[in-house]
Amino acid sequence: MTALFLDDDADILDAAELILTRHGMRLLKAQSPEAAREQLAANAIDVLLLDLNYRRGDTSGDAGLSFLDEQMKRDASLPVVVVTGHSGMNIAIQAMRMGAQDFVVKPWNNDRFIASIKAAMEAPRILPQAPQDLNLERSERELVKAALNRHQFNISAAAKDLGVTRAALYRRMEKHGL
Repeated sequence: MTALFLDDDADILDAAELILTRHGMRLLKAQSPEAAREQLAANAIDVLLLDLNYRRGDTSGDAGLSFLDEQMKRDASLPVVVVTGHSGMNIAIQAMRMGAQDFVVKPWNNDRFIASIKAAMEAPRILPQAPQDLNLERSERELVKAALNRHQFNISAAAKDLGVTRAALYRRMEKHGL
């Protein structure tokens, strides 16, 4: 199994390589988004490990989120684990909403780090699919049902997932008899 780790810190990359090698994995390293793009184009990658900041002092996570968005558009089936130390939980959660499967906080716990990587590679990717039914009413009903099921009928979470307010979701639920 091959992992690609995009992180500007060579020490972090070396530490990850040591851990992954002990667990029978190969690690390709990239210290810039450009280098990561080259590695992705040239190699079969099983999982992408992604830091969110590539310049000293930058803690916004914008660079990493931009790369993640680009990657999800290029190949949403590639599992991504965010590995961050400075961006904070909100940015890591945002990355998961964009398609990352998990996140690990630096400095990581080795067991948690490996478990997250293995889980990301073993978990089936559920990619969003466009509804096959071109009837808008039925499609909307199915999307609302899917969001409700995905969030175990947590209205707030389902509404956020659908990009609507709770009130709008309640109206749609009533409209579709859900």
